[in-house]
Amino acid sequence: MNDNLTENELHKIIERRSTGKTSFTEFLEELSQIGVVRYDINVATGQAAYKGEHSEVKTDPQVEFVISNDFNRNQAMQAIANITLPFLDFLRELAAAGVTTYNVDIIEKKATYAGIKGEQIVEPLQL
Repeated sequence: MNDNLTENELHKIIERRSTGKTSFTEFLEELSQIGVVRYDINVATGQAAYKGEHSEVKTDPQVEFVISNDFNRNQAMQAIANITLPFLDFLRELAAAGVTTYNVDIIEKKATYAGIKGEQIVEPLQL
């Protein structure tokens, strides 16, 4: 696998996804092609850390969402089902459901959403 994470190339891939030019599946394929194996998202700020085998690129915070003090599993599942929403709308829904962070493991094809009190939802990725 290639591990040539460059900020410029990564931002182009993120931009295509955030403007709806690529699907979530295409987004993951493009990330994989440049060596990303996993990424972590802070729901409150929108800051992401894209990780390769030997490198990591972090994005700047984008928002300041307040995370609900109560984890609502059903509401979180509804938000997860709406992964096609624009990124910031998706984060807003997760924050309202009490989700603090999530990570996507491209190799293992799964996403893990963490609640405010350590609750977890693990979802297989449909690729």
